[in-house]
Amino acid sequence: MQTPCPLCGNDDAAPWARENGFAMGKCRGCGLLYVNPRPSDADISDANKVGVHRGEDGALDVRTRYKASKTAHYSKVIRELFGADWADGKPIHWLDVGAGYGEVVAAVRQTAPAGSKVHGIEPMQPKVRKAQELGLPVTSQSLDDIPGQFDVISLINVYSHVPDFLGFGAALAARLRPGGVLFLETGNAADLASRDAFPDMLYLPDHLVFAAPPQMRMTFEKIGLNLERYEEQPVDGLVWCLKKAVKHALRGQLLLRMPGRSPFRTVFYKARKPAC
Repeated sequence: MQTPCPLCGNDDAAPWARENGFAMGKCRGCGLLYVNPRPSDADISDANKVGVHRGEDGALDVRTRYKASKTAHYSKVIRELFGADWADGKPIHWLDVGAGYGEVVAAVRQTAPAGSKVHGIEPMQPKVRKAQELGLPVTSQSLDDIPGQFDVISLINVYSHVPDFLGFGAALAARLRPGGVLFLETGNAADLASRDAFPDMLYLPDHLVFAAPPQMRMTFEKIGLNLERYEEQPVDGLVWCLKKAVKHALRGQLLLRMPGRSPFRTVFYKARKPAC
């Protein structure tokens, strides 16, 4: 369906990319990248549950697999970004939204103060089943099904999958305790000069929206949170480049990238709810 910019409402976008039968434009008002027209809300919801999206090039399977290395990675990130917050050792209540196979839930359980409560919610049933097989507290419940308020709500590489983040983000902010943190990771694609600077497939229509720090700052302001800190990290190390080359070769595609050359970054954000 045709849609205006989901961040600023502007209906004027410059063509930026086309993939799998879907067009992505760059808003001339705020710079957000978004798919337009996009699939219906029902199609988006159904695809997120099974992990397969329909497109011009056939089915796009995004189910991936469990990676223990992700738990080690996020344990390190969480220690760096939350260590000072937890110096008093007070238990916290953490909700991971779009928890996948539970790698981030496992990382929080390893790093949060003793006695903390951690829960993950995930719409994709195969991922929920795998996380539960691993003994991780991940369920297919919706946000409305989880009671209480939280000290931290995390969305790790979930932002781009949400068609209307302002509405969803406001619902998340409402579930934070005063002084609580929305912890979010997403890429900086909206900072790139062109599609050619993006180091991989865009995976449309699984990905619907791409932002960068200016758009995320605007987003946090609109949902009533204060951007406290953000950290950018490169993604195109040697191992990443080799994995991408193999993955695309299996699809019959050629993708060769030199490590350390891409301006694309993954960005971690800490946005805090006012204490009163």
